[in-house]
Amino acid sequence: MSDAAVPRVSAAQAPPGPLLLAFSGGLDSSLLMHLLVEAGLGPRLRVLHVNHQIQARSADWAAFCRARAAALKLPFEEVRVTVPAAANLEAGARAVRYQALAEHAASATVITAHHRDDQAETVMLNLLRGAGVQGLAAMTEHSSLEGMRLWRPLLAFGRGQLEREARRRGLDWVEDPSNADVGLRRNRLRHEILPRLAATWPGAPTILARTAGVMADAATLLDERAAEDARALAAQRDRLPLRELAALSRERRDNLLRWWLDQAGAPPPSVAITGQIRGLLRAPSDREARVSWGGHTLRRYRGDLYLLRDGDLQPLSGSLHWRAGDEPPDSGLWRLLPGEGEVTLWVPPGDVQLRPFVGGERLRRHGQRQQVSELWRVAGVPPWRRRQWPLLYQDDELMSVPMIGVADGVDRHRCRPWQLR
Repeated sequence: MSDAAVPRVSAAQAPPGPLLLAFSGGLDSSLLMHLLVEAGLGPRLRVLHVNHQIQARSADWAAFCRARAAALKLPFEEVRVTVPAAANLEAGARAVRYQALAEHAASATVITAHHRDDQAETVMLNLLRGAGVQGLAAMTEHSSLEGMRLWRPLLAFGRGQLEREARRRGLDWVEDPSNADVGLRRNRLRHEILPRLAATWPGAPTILARTAGVMADAATLLDERAAEDARALAAQRDRLPLRELAALSRERRDNLLRWWLDQAGAPPPSVAITGQIRGLLRAPSDREARVSWGGHTLRRYRGDLYLLRDGDLQPLSGSLHWRAGDEPPDSGLWRLLPGEGEVTLWVPPGDVQLRPFVGGERLRRHGQRQQVSELWRVAGVPPWRRRQWPLLYQDDELMSVPMIGVADGVDRHRCRPWQLR
């Protein structure tokens, strides 16, 4: 698009449903708020200001944002967040900002004011980080982040175009002094490196943004290939069969793993973590073999690769009393729902207790008292699941074990099936 083009937003660009504008009070989001209203999107629009509480004037900026939204008769909300002290300032601020947006978006699509120069900076930063095709694809107009829908209607316009239009309209905005701090990598790229590139290659920002579009097309093809491979392997959201995975070429295997991790919400692994994952795939089938990063863990067990969040490893704690006729008690990560499923617990009539597995428990089966741990091992239950599933007792006698069945003497026909989800 020509730099002479006047920035505009069309209602036809907008996704359906409610909209939430991430409003900083800066030049870009100030102009965007006016463009959205002029496009007739005001009745669907809410405005959210995330106050990072980093700058001394952050309260004044929040008041400025509230006043500007009120002038356009738009619903406004301020959310105050705290950037962790140990975090990188740029990355930490971004993380808490997007977390706040996700928490307040509900069913709304979040609108950000990213423009073409932001796109060029993102391509350069990702290139210097050693990112692959997906990283170089940078941002697209419509995308999602961990279930939150995003719309970036200004990606086709450069910052110069936005500033000229804002000044023509007589808009005012706040200037964050941290944007001039060249000690921050993105600012150094913005104020020092990209201007030097543009002095030699005048169209550098446009070319970089165009490259992102080409990479986005390539990323789409790679994702389609990965989805086809996942279907062929009968991959599940949290499990991949290793033998079938190993049969793929290295390139397709790496592509499938990247896509699978992304689909499950895991953060992209670093180069070092990627090397550990490749080592895990080659390792003997050891239940202790694992790779952990970013709140997630990959583990091998019986020919499958499992992806677990840290919260997924939380064991069941304490005994729970379940009275006859009542709804099942909350048993932690796994909930009991009526009916049979992949993991079924058969519940006999009367009051029962649900207790965690601690080791050494035995179930009366076929005239013998068999160890639950061995029954589960034979059934292929992963070790970490065994600490999460409840054992069912009646009068201090183990009566039923998930995925195994009931004890001798218990009439299963009188039991009610409950599935663990």
